[in-house]
Amino acid sequence: MKKISIDHLARLEGNGGISAVIDGKAVTEVKFSIYEGPRLIERLTLGKTPEENINIVPRICAICSISHKYAALRAMENALDVKVPSKVALFRELMHLGEMIESHSLHLYYLALPDYAGFPIVIAMASKYELEVKIALEMKAFGNHIMKIASGRYIHGENPVIGGFGKCPSKEELIWIKNRAIHFMPFVLKTVEIFCELDYPDCPEDDTIYASCNPDRGKYGFVGDEIILSTGETIKKEDYKDLTNEFVVSYSNAKRSRYKGKPYSVGALARVNILGDRLRGETRKMYQKYFSRRWKKNPLFNNAAQALEILYAFERIPEIIDKMLKLANPPLVKYRVKEGKGTGLVEAPRGLLIHSYELSDGLVSHTDIVTPTAQNAEDIERYCYIAAQKFLHRGEEDKIRDRMELVIRSYDPCLSCSAHMAEVKKAPKEDWKTKLNKIKKKSTPIFGGVGKYDRSDDGAGIELALELRKRGVSDVWLESEIIEREAHWYNSLHRPIIFLDAVNFQEKPGKVTLLPLHHVFSNSALSHRLLPFIADKINHVQLKNSFVLGIQPKSIKKAQKISDPVRKALTQVREQIIK
Repeated sequence: MKKISIDHLARLEGNGGISAVIDGKAVTEVKFSIYEGPRLIERLTLGKTPEENINIVPRICAICSISHKYAALRAMENALDVKVPSKVALFRELMHLGEMIESHSLHLYYLALPDYAGFPIVIAMASKYELEVKIALEMKAFGNHIMKIASGRYIHGENPVIGGFGKCPSKEELIWIKNRAIHFMPFVLKTVEIFCELDYPDCPEDDTIYASCNPDRGKYGFVGDEIILSTGETIKKEDYKDLTNEFVVSYSNAKRSRYKGKPYSVGALARVNILGDRLRGETRKMYQKYFSRRWKKNPLFNNAAQALEILYAFERIPEIIDKMLKLANPPLVKYRVKEGKGTGLVEAPRGLLIHSYELSDGLVSHTDIVTPTAQNAEDIERYCYIAAQKFLHRGEEDKIRDRMELVIRSYDPCLSCSAHMAEVKKAPKEDWKTKLNKIKKKSTPIFGGVGKYDRSDDGAGIELALELRKRGVSDVWLESEIIEREAHWYNSLHRPIIFLDAVNFQEKPGKVTLLPLHHVFSNSALSHRLLPFIADKINHVQLKNSFVLGIQPKSIKKAQKISDPVRKALTQVREQIIK
């Protein structure tokens, strides 16, 4: 048995790897692994306002931030029943085309072309292909310029907002962009020739399912309110889970998708395969010249499809600007935050991007983001398997490694975007009791009452400790005693330590929770400064086995009695400890 591994894939956005296991004449396993740490974006948006949400979600990635912003806007406006004026829609399309140009040109020239030109990196390629490298630099800079004008800065701009834009472009800015797009056309046509005339290998080739947005009015484009598949089926945006069916695998930090149990592909090649007959102008001529059945079976043609889309973008920009120049700058659309659900579909450079939200009491209560690379992962793995098996059958095992890398790069995966998942579980009611019982079963805890007895609810920990002593619970210490006799703690390495305290974790007064001690040290939202010496003196073993049993205070004002909800909680905790 032999394993071929690429632990760190080169010329990709993010950190990932691929491996193939060979047993004799059979490839028994191929794994496409994404090592990027989860972004946790879905969890971070919960409890945020719609306005905060659209500024958080683009932080998934710096490459596709416009697409994430656009998808979030479409989803939120859907949830809030906001209809934007035509000039806003046109300006957003222009903004999005800027990202398409920037991203596609970066991938084609800097990440993909070195494979076909026989160079390890684009810098080494510059001596022989100076024109191509210069085209790439200028094209990428032009895309970045459009993004900056529309979004406010190159990355993570805040100008696009719910209901419109904070600032609309001037007439002079729009005319400059239009003229620059027209003057660039010879270089764009050169790009199409380069990437559509490359000698793409015939391995791997196999049929697959493609999926993309279905733009309105039978046009080519990058947004829509339904999903269209190469099978001819359509899926409403609200029913996107009928397509994605996300699941997880043990060897990757990104979710996976299958449609009816089968891998599928999204991206430029999916769009051209499904929507190519809708292309017009020079792009249509180039599509008719170069498109063949091989495009439907070979993922390497994604490079050619991206080149066609660059041409489409440059042709579309003057049309958009001519329409924008005839329209007055609209005010922001007013809206009222309410309950609602909304889903937004956008074609990111790498494929179908889905944002879906639920709002409750004006705040985000549910977020689901499905990224292109997460959808492509299964097909990437499948095509790498096909290539590996075919080369093994030919007796060309030495070519497996390079071909798998070539396949993955053709998809232009955004590995950072793909690893955004977080599983969020709601703790059952009074979960602290279950946790406390588990701790007690392992070993008898040591209890420490913490707080200030003369400050209302802040004295809850001290009072609870005194009550436990009266009830005969052993090894109960007050804060002052812990400080005076700290040496005692060093001899209790394997016993759990539970500090009893009033802790402000923004809940209803009297709410009880049981937290690991290190959460208090690292979370500034928890108010009480636990004994300063503990952080310095407690050893690692004790820290892992120490907890805070906290009660949410109502007030910690001086010279007041403990409040009724906190006193009620004290009784519950006392009875649970002595049970």
